Order: sequence, then structure tokens, then C-alpha cells
Amino acid sequence: MKALLMKALEEVDRDSETFDLIDENTEIYSNVDSFFILELILEIEDKLKKKFGRYIPIADGEIMSSKNTPFYTFGSLVIFIEKKVENG
Repeated sequence: MKALLMKALEEVDRDSETFDLIDENTEIYSNVDSFFILELILEIEDKLKKKFGRYIPIADGEIMSSKNTPFYTFGSLVIFIEKKVENG
């Protein structure tokens, strides 16, 4: 799952160098705007659909909460997406 999410993040960040080095502690939410998050969500959903052959929605009320967003770090995003895939 990490590789899929790294690829999605690289695709969305292709015109910048914000996320050249990605690890578990890489902060996402505080370094981008809401348009970046939206594009990242769409990219992740597309990659999940290609990998699993079904649509797995990841957008919900939790993702845009500045206090509890799973997009806070790369590590928290991985955990969130893994749960979505398991439950989706």
C-alpha cells in the first residue's frame, strides 16, 4: 500500500519538489492546500480501483478535519487507506 500511495503523491506533486523524500513522518496536510488534497484523493481512488478492480471511496468527513485528518502524515494516510481497503 505504501508504494501505491507514494506513487499517487508523486503524481499529484509532479510540478513541485515538496515531497521529494517521503517517509512515515512526512507531513502532508500542513504543506498543501485543499485542491492538492482533492487531487490526491482522486489519484488514490483511481489507483485503488485499478489495483483492486472496484471503487473504494476514501472521502469522508474525517479527512478534512484539521485536528484528526488522516492526511496529516504519510504514515497516518497509509493506515487510513489500509482500513478503507479492508472495510471497503
